[in-house]
Amino acid sequence: MMVMIHDGFLGVNSWQNFLTYPSAQGVIMDIHEYQIFNFDQLELSFSGHLNYSCQVKDQLTAFERSNIFTIIGEWSTAPTDCAKWVNGRGVGARWDGTWQPGNPTLGNCSGMSGNLSTFSNDYKTFLRKYWESQVDIGEAIQGWVYWTWKVENADDWSYQRGLEGGWIPQDPTERLYPSVCN
Repeated sequence: MMVMIHDGFLGVNSWQNFLTYPSAQGVIMDIHEYQIFNFDQLELSFSGHLNYSCQVKDQLTAFERSNIFTIIGEWSTAPTDCAKWVNGRGVGARWDGTWQPGNPTLGNCSGMSGNLSTFSNDYKTFLRKYWESQVDIGEAIQGWVYWTWKVENADDWSYQRGLEGGWIPQDPTERLYPSVCN
C-alpha cells in the first residue's frame, strides 16, 4: 500500500528532508505541474514554457534522489487559463483580462482553448512539444497522470481531443521531439 501526499502547491523544495528514504517507504509526493495560475508563468513564450518544464524535471529528479518517490498527479498541455471554469464557475481568465478587472491582458483566448478546429498548426506543434516535455518529467520520476480524459469546450485540456488533434500520440512513448529538454 502507498500513501500519497500533496505538496500543497508549495513546490517540492518546501518539503526537503520532510520524509526521506528509507523511513518514507510507501509514501509518494504528488505535485501538479500547471503553468497557468500565475501571471509570471502565463507570460512565458512557448519556448519559455518548454524551458520551464525542463527545469521542473531537473528539480524533481534531484528532489526524488534525496527524499521520497514523486509523481505528477495532474498536468495538461494548456499554456493558458482560457478553459471555461478553470478558475471557478463564472470566473474569467487571466490570459484575456476577464479574471479580475484591472489586471494585465496577455492575449485573446480565441485559438488558445475551445475547439481544436481553431488551433493553428504552430499551436498544435507547441502542444505536442509541451506534451513530450511533461511526459519526460513524469517518466524521469515515478509517473504522471494527465488531467483529464474529456473536458467540455477546452480541447487543450482533453486527452481524448489531444489524441484526435494529434498533439497527444496514440502510443504515449512515441516522440517527435525526443530532445526537447536537451
